[in-house]
Amino acid sequence: MKEHSNFKKVFTTAIVVLGVVAAVTAAIGKNIFVDFYTWIASPFQQTTAALTETDGNKKTHEELLKENSELKDEIRDLVSQVIDYDDLKKENEILRKYYGIKDDNPDYGIAVATVIRRDPNDDFYGFTIDKGSRDDVKVNDPVITDKGLVGWISEVSVTTSKVTTLLSPEAKVGAMDQKTRDSGIATGSSSFSDDGLLILSVISADNKIKPGEIVITTGVGGVYPEDIVIGKVTKLDYDQYDTTPYAVIEPYEDLKNVGDVVVITSFEGQGIVEEASDTDSSSEKDSSDSDSSDGGALK
Repeated sequence: MKEHSNFKKVFTTAIVVLGVVAAVTAAIGKNIFVDFYTWIASPFQQTTAALTETDGNKKTHEELLKENSELKDEIRDLVSQVIDYDDLKKENEILRKYYGIKDDNPDYGIAVATVIRRDPNDDFYGFTIDKGSRDDVKVNDPVITDKGLVGWISEVSVTTSKVTTLLSPEAKVGAMDQKTRDSGIATGSSSFSDDGLLILSVISADNKIKPGEIVITTGVGGVYPEDIVIGKVTKLDYDQYDTTPYAVIEPYEDLKNVGDVVVITSFEGQGIVEEASDTDSSSEKDSSDSDSSDGGALK
């Protein structure tokens, strides 16, 4: 009897709940059962639709390979653009550094270059730069930095060039004391190159050169523009064999470790050899004659 009574209570309660739901549905004009089903089923329907769409658009193996190849090409292009941008950024930074050179010398044609290789067998610290004939670089073009003269172009290929520094005995640069105007030839010496020094040779016995004074180019020879700073005098001395005087020069640039340089590809007076007989620079003529007897040509 007790079980029958409980069943009756549950049945009666269910009838009441259904009656209430029916009344509410009739009152608001909406099927609550349908909304409840929709709420429960909607996520499953969306997942099924997504799976169906994915399966319907499934790419073939060939299509995936093609897409992968295209993505690799895009990545290579982006990497190339980044490298080009970095190179351009670096070159612009160097150009800003050397802007004063061009600003002070509007007749200069210049090519900004970076040292890319050093020759370990070169006793005079020559190096290779990343500019060549396609950049209008030529043999004998002078090489400088914002601190002063470095050397000259001794070999040229399409994309690179070899620079011989002033520390080499092959260097024959018309030079003079900026203050006293005593002139001679700036050249390297095996006795001083390891210390990063060079000498001003073939100077007058009664010269007035003093330590601390600045040595600049004369422009004689047509290879170097005039008034480029070379370095400062550290001392005066005499050759141990013939007692001729010379001055030891300390370059303002560290020729053994220079990194970025400027090649002067053109300048006013380039290639024009000044005739010493047309000037009062008799000592420069003597220097040129002496240099020729040593088998070199005054630059």
